[in-house]
Amino acid sequence: MEMPWFGRTRSRGAVLFAVGWGMLVACGGGASNPEAPGAPEAELQQPCGVDEVREYYCDDLMPLSSSRPAPKPYDNCPAAADVRHGSFPAVSRVATFDTAFTAYTRKRVPPGHSCCYGWCAKVTVADPSQAKALACQDAAGLPESFCMRELEAGSSTPAANPFERCPGAVKPPEAVAFSVPSSALLDVNQTSQRRRDRQLPDCCYAWCSKAPTGTVLKRSQPKTK
Repeated sequence: MEMPWFGRTRSRGAVLFAVGWGMLVACGGGASNPEAPGAPEAELQQPCGVDEVREYYCDDLMPLSSSRPAPKPYDNCPAAADVRHGSFPAVSRVATFDTAFTAYTRKRVPPGHSCCYGWCAKVTVADPSQAKALACQDAAGLPESFCMRELEAGSSTPAANPFERCPGAVKPPEAVAFSVPSSALLDVNQTSQRRRDRQLPDCCYAWCSKAPTGTVLKRSQPKTK
């Protein structure tokens, strides 16, 4: 799909590009198709399936009127729009208005004019046994992370309770880091903290990336007495 709100890596986001709430949310301008022509109503109502994540984007510049408005009190937003680029491949070309995420976004980003839309995308689940230990001992090593919304219908490779709606491991999207592994494990600590801080049911993954040649990494030095 907090667009989708969708997004959202800690360590490399500041190096390559600004990320809002990770890759799950992309707020801002850009014309959308408020009518989403050719999209049957049944398609708009389908929940995400197993190993599918709901991704989001929010837009403050949507048309103020539409022949197919969102439910009140959000009827200044169109009911549907085109899918934007997300973290994983979308399973539909239609993004539908998301009441709950719109309400959440407007409270966090006053004065609150955003219209938020969501769609389902196919997550690249991975084998947890293939994930490497998170130990960035190499001089070019860099801790990376990626968060997404927990899966509505769960995963074919679920993590342990209480994170059973999160895959135990995923292949992170290529665009979120210097390099991504074929398998990154669920980071229980970061997932728990994100749920406390943002009050969003997210799943966060961590791994050790390798910075490109020539990149200077500044590491904190231990304090001396």
